[in-house]
Amino acid sequence: MMIRNERVVVNGFFHEQGSVLRGDAEGFCDRFEVEILLDSDEPEGEVAELVRMARRLCFTEKALTSQVAVDVTQTLNGKTIAVD
Repeated sequence: MMIRNERVVVNGFFHEQGSVLRGDAEGFCDRFEVEILLDSDEPEGEVAELVRMARRLCFTEKALTSQVAVDVTQTLNGKTIAVD
């Protein structure tokens, strides 16, 4: 399978509450957004399966999804594709 120009963009969303002076300050991770950008001449279904398998093997995503929401979109040749 030939994939070109693969990029992953990750945005994290965080907030703080409480007061450092009072000693009750806390930081929280609200969610991550992950955008997978690929260019390929391969059939969309085959690329979607590759992305699905890669996400199933991703230790980081597994660790994060048990704690915070992770929204992921996949783009192939500039078009959003669905990965079940």
